[in-house]
Amino acid sequence: MRNNLRISVLVCTVLSLVPFSLANAALAAADQTQGEERVIHHPKVEVEKAIQDLHATLKGRLPILDGFAEQSGEQWDRFTRGYFECAVQVVANGQDETRVRITAKITAWYTDPNPAQSGYRVLVSNGRVETDLLDRLEETFAANDPASVTPQSSHSIASRPESFHNSGLISPLARLRSGTSNLAAADTSTPVRGEMNTVSPKPAASIGASAIAGPSSSQDIQSIRHQREEAEKKISELNTVVHNLDEILQNQTHPTDIAVVRKAGTHVMPKPSVVGPTLLLADSEDEFQVLDSGPDWVHVQISGVSRGWIRRSDLILPAGMKETLNRVDAATPANAQSFRVVREETNTFKGKWEPLNGKMVKIIWAGSESVGAPASSLAIRNFAKSLLVKAYQDISHNSEVAGVVIVFDSADGGQISATIQGMTQWQSGRISEASFWPLCLVEPADLFDR
Repeated sequence: MRNNLRISVLVCTVLSLVPFSLANAALAAADQTQGEERVIHHPKVEVEKAIQDLHATLKGRLPILDGFAEQSGEQWDRFTRGYFECAVQVVANGQDETRVRITAKITAWYTDPNPAQSGYRVLVSNGRVETDLLDRLEETFAANDPASVTPQSSHSIASRPESFHNSGLISPLARLRSGTSNLAAADTSTPVRGEMNTVSPKPAASIGASAIAGPSSSQDIQSIRHQREEAEKKISELNTVVHNLDEILQNQTHPTDIAVVRKAGTHVMPKPSVVGPTLLLADSEDEFQVLDSGPDWVHVQISGVSRGWIRRSDLILPAGMKETLNRVDAATPANAQSFRVVREETNTFKGKWEPLNGKMVKIIWAGSESVGAPASSLAIRNFAKSLLVKAYQDISHNSEVAGVVIVFDSADGGQISATIQGMTQWQSGRISEASFWPLCLVEPADLFDR
């Protein structure tokens, strides 16, 4: 009886370990399928040197995503600002043999119908970027040793869809853009993937050499002529593809509310102030959507509901937005000089507005600097906005103060009352300035519409 019990316990233990072993084996197999891999018959030192020479092409922007990333279930036209970055793993198989694996990470900005769900997303590479980089590495050694590279790709090039998006034209495009039109410069000996993968004509240099040596028969002459015609046809097709891609790039819609970071290490702050913690350090050419802007700081969307502030001098603003902001900035000093803070105090709210009734508030009296004509509604709103931003920074950590009241002490003055909850939503970026003002008590109601 005791032996039977021990056998039962042993069997249960073994059965419980089988799923874990199978799961680990599946994960290991999945890891091996990521990226693209080839074996190069050269020492590891030489391969690493060649990869270092290709370092500038290991990351960059993608003109389109279709053809470079797997379909994610979302609409392609909702993705913009595609970017790729490759990780390279180099392992020596022996003294004169090296295994190279390249894995590409593709990211793009996704614009969701719900703005709170918008942000940068990571897409799965379909192997195009990795294969192209391995082709370039292969070309580096092929000049001296045509048989030096053995393809070990985990994705078959021939199995990819036959469309010009998947035709592997990154390297040929670079050569054609430089103005090369003759057969030798176009390097037509390298097969082009996709719909043009069926023709592999000889280079023009080889054709010329055969002609000089002298053909043995009229059949050889016809064969050389046919190869030349096929090579010229391929160049014509490549030029057509280049032209189509140029049109796609020119017709792409460029956002008008995107600011670009000037230099690496730019601070993104949680508030429009250099004092306090830093949310993140932006890199050069990082792009952010502009939510609001002032003379010194720009309110930007980081990702989803995340917001931050960047100094305006650290950003390159779109041309149209820059002109608009310059006009506003030119008007702001004159408007700001129309008022001054007379006095401040913390006291109980005396009005009947329910959100602040009987609660402690910070009261700010503002006096007019000019005599005669009343201040414009724009001047009143801009001055009130600056006071609320400053007051929020002062009282946000004081749990006893429930809001701010601004009193314009003049013949045509008014009063603006705001709760700390509404100001927190505005300053944290959960709501815009336009959505903030309806949460306030503005007296008279037409104070901003005179």
